[in-house]
Parts: sequence; structure tokens; C-alpha cells
Amino acid sequence: MKQPRDQMKRKSIPLLFEAMYHGKYEVEDFLFGEIASNYEELTIKGRRVYRPNKKLKAYHGFLNTFVFEYLTINERVVFSYRKGINLRSAVMAHARSRSFLQSDLVSFFSSIDRALVKSTLLTRSAEAPIIDLDEHVERILDLITIQDMLPMGFSTSPLISNACLTGFDDELEKTCLEQGVVYTRYADDIIISGSERNAVRDMQGLLPEILNRHFLGKLRLNLSKSKLTHTGRKVKLLGMVILPSGQVTIDMDLKQRIEILLHFYITNKERFLALVHNDMKAGVEQLAGYVNYINAVDNAYLEKLQRKFGSTVVDSFLHKSAS
Repeated sequence: MKQPRDQMKRKSIPLLFEAMYHGKYEVEDFLFGEIASNYEELTIKGRRVYRPNKKLKAYHGFLNTFVFEYLTINERVVFSYRKGINLRSAVMAHARSRSFLQSDLVSFFSSIDRALVKSTLLTRSAEAPIIDLDEHVERILDLITIQDMLPMGFSTSPLISNACLTGFDDELEKTCLEQGVVYTRYADDIIISGSERNAVRDMQGLLPEILNRHFLGKLRLNLSKSKLTHTGRKVKLLGMVILPSGQVTIDMDLKQRIEILLHFYITNKERFLALVHNDMKAGVEQLAGYVNYINAVDNAYLEKLQRKFGSTVVDSFLHKSAS
């Protein structure tokens, strides 16, 4: 763990807030203003999502910059929400394994409550350049939680969630090392793998025990999505595929889908529309999401698409919304 910063280098939240925004936003409002009117609740694909307005986004940006980006996490096993780290890195750790256990956590953000966030802020913020965090912690919690939980849609929730699971990550990593297997986590997705099938199968029983020990039932595994996979079958992790050679690449079905969409987007808009249920906006956003995903996880394949369909066309989707 990193050593705490020199106290003389730390500053108060009001001073740092003024230094960041130079009067564009009021410190008094940040510290004491009403919050509920600064976000709206939406339902997107059956999920409850909260959208902050411009002001609350700025407040969250400040907290991310000076608090949450400094929270300690287990960087050996956690690959989500980290600058310069992507899905491919999480999967590459398992490239030489032969047996795989995949699982995920139910209602990830909403299962992390205010009490857990508070204890995490107070115990894992030693590196933050703030001298008065304890004094303002309740206000910070007001700004980043809704109904005592981490909301989906706030930019603060991902960074906080990583830190809240650090104790669990540490123990699970230690247990996996003792068993001779590998553990990685990407947000709510958990992967454990190894060369020995029995060792991986044993972790299927130990994993829920460790999770319950840390969260007392607040965070639970999605048992319907938990599965054991072995080489000899198609090994698909986080939307990527591990080939027998150990190479990590995009799933072939997804590659075919992307190339068909790009082909008809360029050559035949009517056929493209038919493939995206006659919704051009949604189709373009879907294709933009695919291209941005490829840009994040497989640069070699992105370059292949640029050669095949033209850099101008492919790169244009990197700048489109993929929401």
C-alpha cells in the first residue's frame, strides 16, 4: 500500500474546489446546496439509471479528480475503470489456462450501500490530496448516493465500486494463489482459471463463502450465469475468445456482424436499415459501440477493418455516440 502523502501538501476541499473551477461553481452550493433537483431518474433497457445535470456532473468530476481516483484498489486483479487498462488485459491473464470459472454479481452498484462507501472512503483514501475528508464525508456521500446506494449513471460509482471490493479482491486473490489458479475482476464480472480442473472447481465453492464473509449477503453471485468451461470447447470471456494457441481475439460471430453492418452501411443503406430494424440512429450507435469496443480491445483487428473498409469510414464511428 502506498504511504500517505505529506500532510503539508494536502489542501482543504474548499481551496481545491476554487482552484479547479475559479468561481464557475459556488463552493457553498457544493458543500450545502440542495441535490435532488440536479439529477433525473430514467429507465433504460429495464434498468434504473440516474442522469446528473451539468452542475452535478461538475461536482462529481471534482470528487473523482481529488478523491476517488486516489482510492486504493488491488491493481493486480482489477481491470475495470482504470486508465490505460481494458477488457483485453483482464482476459489475457487467463490465456494459458485450461479450465475457467465465470460468474458475476447481482445488481452490482445498487448492492453497494452508503455504509460500505463511507467505510471505504475513510480507510482507502490515504493518498488523496485532501486534508479535511473526514469533515465533509457525509456531504460527499449525499452527492454520490441515492436512497443509500451507488446509482447507475453517476461517473463516481465505477471508481468507488472498485475500491469497495478491495478487501474481497485481496482475500480471493490470496486463496486463488494458494490453489494455483488465477483471478481477475472486471466490474461485476469475476473470472477464475487454471490448468487443473479440480482446483478451479474447488473455487466454485470457496468464492461465495469469501463474498459472504465480506458483504454478509449484500453482494451476491448471479448463480444462473455462473459456469465452468474447459478447453476443447469454445472459451469465451467478457465477449472475447481465447484460441487454443493462447491468442485473445474478438468472437468470430461479432466480427461477422460488424463487417456485414459496415459493408451495407457503405454500399446499401436500405439493407443496412433492414439489419438494424429500420432505425438508422440506433443502428449507427450500435455500430459505433462495436467499433469503439474493438478500438479498446483489439487494435490489430481495428487496423484490418480500416484497410478493408477505409480509415475514414471506420474512424468516423470512433467519434460517434455509442450510448
